[in-house]
Amino acid sequence: MQEVNINIKKSGEFMGVLIFHTLNEKQKEDILKLIAACNEYDGLKRQPGLSEEDNCEKELKSYFCYYEDNSLLSTLIIYQPFPGEAQITAYTLPSYRRQGYFKALFSKAKKELKKFGIYHAAFVAEYQSTDGRYAALSLGAELERSDYLMAYHYGQEKGTEFKAPDGFLVTDLTNEKLKDGIYVFQKVFGWEEEQIEELMIETLDSSCCRTYLGYIKGKIAGTLSVQYDNNTASIFGFGILKKYRGKGYGKYFLSFVLAALKEKGITKVLLQVESESREAFELYKKAGFDILEEYDYYCKNI
Repeated sequence: MQEVNINIKKSGEFMGVLIFHTLNEKQKEDILKLIAACNEYDGLKRQPGLSEEDNCEKELKSYFCYYEDNSLLSTLIIYQPFPGEAQITAYTLPSYRRQGYFKALFSKAKKELKKFGIYHAAFVAEYQSTDGRYAALSLGAELERSDYLMAYHYGQEKGTEFKAPDGFLVTDLTNEKLKDGIYVFQKVFGWEEEQIEELMIETLDSSCCRTYLGYIKGKIAGTLSVQYDNNTASIFGFGILKKYRGKGYGKYFLSFVLAALKEKGITKVLLQVESESREAFELYKKAGFDILEEYDYYCKNI
């Protein structure tokens, strides 16, 4: 699916913005080549995912591409992991930067986001990215937080063996336990019940996702979800109810899931954590996760 959203003339040459919901192989190849060229020039390494299936709004168009004579000059990618907020990553060939390409793409992206009631944008840039910082600030965005991308590689199981606390049980999310999953997720993360239910049902129906629930003496206490991609797994939605924190439950919960992933043949586990979440950050460090990259989030209401 594609939409030709704008046609203009510059220096006698045709230029246009194409908007896609789903990429074909050629379009994906164009974007990957552009990202590779930009990363090489800037000394960066971030590789955003190109999977619109991960967005909360399944009909949201995620890819905005600025072409000239069939050459991709600039792209903007939307990732919407949470309701009401979109994460935006953009790349422009070095020789075409600061000429309005990113602003043209963002203008179109704003209209698309507003169709779905999304009014908060977070521009994501590696902390070393000078041009990424400039682009976000030029649109009036402000630095709100920084996240670490952390990785766990099997074979370095330092600190992952935690003794199971008394009465703590880890089990899979099932249709019968759906209400427990919704309840604990809402208490930990504050989402609306309807949004959580939709997410968890998708997890239940997915062959590449799995959600675990933690119980303490029969009472729901925590949740942790995993997404698989070949030999790599990504952890998300990990949280323990506040009244149970600081008692070793989170450590054991994470240890249990890491062991389960190892049995499935996973060789690397990824997760993101906010730099301000010191308790979670220290937990991951002790479990054997190392920092791969640091991302800055420049936020703006649109």
